[in-house]
Amino acid sequence: MRGVRVGCSVVAAVWLLAAPARADDAACVAATETSLGLRKQGKLHQALKELAACAEPSCPAEIKTECSRRIAEIDDAMPTLILAAKDGTGNDLTAVAVSMDGAPLVGMLDGRAIAIDPGEHSFRFEAAGQPALDKNFVVREGEKDRRETVVIGPPAPAPAPAPPSPSPEPSHFGAQRTAAVVAAGAGVAGVVVGAIFGAFASSVQGREKNDCSSAACPNRPQAVADYNAANDNATASTIGFAAGGALLAAGVVLWFTAPSDRRGPAGVRVVPAFTASGGRLGLEGSF
Repeated sequence: MRGVRVGCSVVAAVWLLAAPARADDAACVAATETSLGLRKQGKLHQALKELAACAEPSCPAEIKTECSRRIAEIDDAMPTLILAAKDGTGNDLTAVAVSMDGAPLVGMLDGRAIAIDPGEHSFRFEAAGQPALDKNFVVREGEKDRRETVVIGPPAPAPAPAPPSPSPEPSHFGAQRTAAVVAAGAGVAGVVVGAIFGAFASSVQGREKNDCSSAACPNRPQAVADYNAANDNATASTIGFAAGGALLAAGVVLWFTAPSDRRGPAGVRVVPAFTASGGRLGLEGSF
């Protein structure tokens, strides 16, 4: 910058020595000198105004040429800022007045770039019906089309949480059906056991008749033993058939009384019971 300033001063001094001084010419030289100081301070807008004055056709050619060159240089260095605003729901706002460093900047935000002197600036955004918003931005020399978006107004309320889904009631359908299958299987086994003991009883009874016929009993001790064994096997067969039948019946009842819906009643169950004389079925639960 010192070299440019010295060069410009030399051009102005040489021109002043080469031609008689005029009031307009002195103003052109003063504009070039003033623009140098403003450029150094970062006041690019004011520097451009001074350079525009010394680039007028009425100014000497040498000074006019130098000022035109410096105008292009400052245009390249001038940063530009694109400001935008949104409300709390994310919608774009255009009717927003913006001031910078306490002075009005723009009356609305239309998406156009704004030329701003480099440095730190304080911005105020104002929209009707909303509290003003203050922001500070540091704008750098040569920074072009920098985009800054602000949110004006309170954020949108958060959606209400969904009510918790009701916990499913425990289902006894599967458990009751499982118990039905187990009872039916045990019933089949009981019937099979009853059939086996029935076959034993029939076989032993046949040996008893061989031991003692209706006419004579040559092997009485063996006949008595066979008789007792036949009675024992017959009793076991009866118990097996009774228990098996009861378990089969219980399985059938459990299967067909199992609730088809998980919200249906599931507190009733059939409980088989067995005694030496036979079996029975009982119901337990709440109604």
